[in-house]
Amino acid sequence: MPQIHVLRRAACAAALACLVAVPAAADLAPWDQARATGIAKQLAAACDAFDQAVRKQPGMDRLGSGNAEEGFGLGQRAQALREQSLALADHLGKGKGHDETKDEWRSLQEIADDVEQRGQRSEFDDPTLAAWAKVADLMRQLAPYYDPKALAP
Repeated sequence: MPQIHVLRRAACAAALACLVAVPAAADLAPWDQARATGIAKQLAAACDAFDQAVRKQPGMDRLGSGNAEEGFGLGQRAQALREQSLALADHLGKGKGHDETKDEWRSLQEIADDVEQRGQRSEFDDPTLAAWAKVADLMRQLAPYYDPKALAP
């Protein structure tokens, strides 16, 4: 009989951990399909502009400069960011809501985090910095619909 109590306690603990780990919908901003779609479309355009700016970044294509390898990786991530943002905007535009697009948002956020880390190791010119600032601002605007941490004070 004590083994049954141990199993019940373990099951309760596991259930509680799942409840804590999965954010409740109440922790997010109220879903607004039109607003989320509008921001996502702007974000896709901003990500495209950032991708173009990265490709024009001075010195990123010079082999042996130390920036070539980092620039190549950053260029790949900027392209992935553009593609993922286009997919998110497209799906939202077709009426898919939060539940159908939350994994796309997570992927987009991971790519953006990676781009930001890589960007901290690179020296961006002013047009690239301005393009990234626009992407970051739109990501912050869209985040409350997907990330409960975005609403935290």
